[in-house]
Amino acid sequence: MAGLREFVVQFGTEQQCIEHLAGLRWPGGFACAGCGGRQAWRLKARPRVYECATCHRQESATAGTVFHRTRTDLTKWFLAAYLMGRDKRGVSAKFLQRELGVAYQTAWTMAHKLRHGLSEDPSRPLHGFLEADETFIGGRGDPDEPRAQHCQPRQEPGRRCRRKGAGAKEPEWKARTRRQSPAWVLRR
Repeated sequence: MAGLREFVVQFGTEQQCIEHLAGLRWPGGFACAGCGGRQAWRLKARPRVYECATCHRQESATAGTVFHRTRTDLTKWFLAAYLMGRDKRGVSAKFLQRELGVAYQTAWTMAHKLRHGLSEDPSRPLHGFLEADETFIGGRGDPDEPRAQHCQPRQEPGRRCRRKGAGAKEPEWKARTRRQSPAWVLRR
């Protein structure tokens, strides 16, 4: 996916998002989990739900995903995932609130669920051409160590000294496939 325009063309409506999720859930077409039936129709009142034509079992295209039982439009969810995947520094819930036009609690929940869904899953390794970046996450060192011990002897009073080195910081890497927008976090 090259840019936002292409994303909006592909996932601009609720219908397109539902069809995409259904295609991921049932790659060979609908298959009922109860009877194995291949024919189904979508409910008008609940467009995310498919009903088997044989046994009338209802299955949601969003079941088992971070989108399950959400009242927020799937277009906003998909756009949030796109924005989170495009920025390697990550995005805040406040940013999602402004960009998506939702309440802060909704934006926070969306960000939390998407981050959880994008966390490391050893059963689904990345493949193809990968992009990677690294950073150090963590504290500034031993909190019990007085500041004066690591400052130079001629340090001016009241002036903060800077510490060199990584200290207690842990390395963290992010990698993603080039054709996939979500970033997967890999920790050492």
